[in-house]
Amino acid sequence: MKLTSFITESRDSFYWPRLLALALLAGSLLLPFMAFDCVTSPQSLVLCPLRAVTGIPCPSCGLTRALAHLEHGHLAQALQYHPFAPLVLVLALALIILLLLELVLHKRLIANPLKKRGQVYFLLALVVVFQVGRTVIFFANGGWTIFWHENILARLLELVQTVFY
Repeated sequence: MKLTSFITESRDSFYWPRLLALALLAGSLLLPFMAFDCVTSPQSLVLCPLRAVTGIPCPSCGLTRALAHLEHGHLAQALQYHPFAPLVLVLALALIILLLLELVLHKRLIANPLKKRGQVYFLLALVVVFQVGRTVIFFANGGWTIFWHENILARLLELVQTVFY
């Protein structure tokens, strides 16, 4: 069997994309649950590229910590880290159930959401509005200090000062 035929067959496979989606969804829910102490530690690393470069939280910043708290029954702390954590958890669990049903019934139950462009644009607009609001709240609650000390330029300047001075 040629490699190209395997790729073509697996791309058209009914099971492969669903199993991959299940693995990714399960991993995204199990990681915060199993690594609760590491994820919620104040010394934990910030892995968000936008936050590392600009110092400003992105729309999904805090979601892993929020899911970790939510999965351990700490709703108030979860909402402090990200207001949409309960919605994300419910949607992820619903998708897992639907994907399992698709695999058992061998029938497509989930429609492709990218085919309806109006819905995609609406969700994109909601994310932009959420990010603008989150950024305004971030700066209103003392985010300027974080911004001036945690963006990439401030870190590079600090590195240059420690090396040359």
